[in-house]
Amino acid sequence: MSSYIFPIKAAVLTFPLLALVITAPFLIYYYRKYGQLGKLRSVILYSFVFYLLCAYYLVILPLPSISEVAQLTGPRYELELFRPWQQFMDQTVLQLNDPSSYLPAIKQSVFLEPVFNIFLLFPFGVYCRYYFKFSFGKTILVSLCLSLFFEVTQLSGLYFIYPRSYRLFDVNDLLHNTVGGMIGFICAPLFTFFLPTRNELDSESLVKGQRVSLLRRFVATAIDWVVLGFFSTFLSMFVGFLPTSLRTLVSYPIVSFTLEVIVYFMICMYFWNGQTIGKKIVRIKVVEKDRQHLRFSSLMKRYSAFYLLLYGLLQIFQFTMTHLTTTNHTIFIAYVTLGFISLGILLLFLFNLLYALIRRKSRLFHDKASHTYTISTLKKEV
Repeated sequence: MSSYIFPIKAAVLTFPLLALVITAPFLIYYYRKYGQLGKLRSVILYSFVFYLLCAYYLVILPLPSISEVAQLTGPRYELELFRPWQQFMDQTVLQLNDPSSYLPAIKQSVFLEPVFNIFLLFPFGVYCRYYFKFSFGKTILVSLCLSLFFEVTQLSGLYFIYPRSYRLFDVNDLLHNTVGGMIGFICAPLFTFFLPTRNELDSESLVKGQRVSLLRRFVATAIDWVVLGFFSTFLSMFVGFLPTSLRTLVSYPIVSFTLEVIVYFMICMYFWNGQTIGKKIVRIKVVEKDRQHLRFSSLMKRYSAFYLLLYGLLQIFQFTMTHLTTTNHTIFIAYVTLGFISLGILLLFLFNLLYALIRRKSRLFHDKASHTYTISTLKKEV
């Protein structure tokens, strides 16, 4: 039993980080389609990711040493169909007319192994029917494909990390796993009757998606900075062709950061009329009241008040804190004053953010300073 419990413990420990990475495409997709994820949908998706992680770890863990695997001489695969059931008939202690033999028979590996392989994809069949709305035939196909992925993982020695397979590729596992997915599909209503249907989840998300939440804006911002990081890395390869004076100027973090903000969040957004790549993905845009096209001056006010002001204040605070060791009393007082002023403004921004989160208001100080709004571009029909 410990061979089954250990992989689940490993999944629990690694789940938070891996779940964030794995669910990122789901986040982007659902924000793109519905503009909102929803608490119940989040729970369902995270539980699905956790289940897949547990199933995968059950297939590959515990990991042996490479030297130990190199010394293995046993068979690598089993291609005889229905062999486990033949072994069960030959080795079981089960006697139908003797109830006392039932429990010992259940504890035998010849019974546990095929049953656990069936249960391995049972939840997958439930998810396929309830959340992904797959047909019975499609559920059989994707269950077979998932099982085949597990078996190939074993046969390849964890994608050729090991010199040979350390677990047996068994054609019967393909059968048992696929049967498990089929049974899960059939039994899905027994486990999901108390949950809202997928269509109800979609409709609720679509209605709520008309409102732009702070989380939705954060997702758009995160995507934008990933895009900016990619282009900045690409363009940095050509910095060597610039004159020495310009190359020295661009090497300062505050200069490169300011250029990124001006080019991407001001110039590009002006030509894209209030949208960036991140905003396009999650379907939001920045607008001005009673104006069809956003003014460049409004974008300058908006992002100067947000990125440039906050970045400048952080630099001032960091500079003053690292220079408080000065022995000049006047300069020390000036540093302390500047440090407190910058910290105070930063705390005001933090308070504004917390207030917006508590009151569920999506308008922050830089929105008000520039008289701009963030709206949803999501259509009301699915």
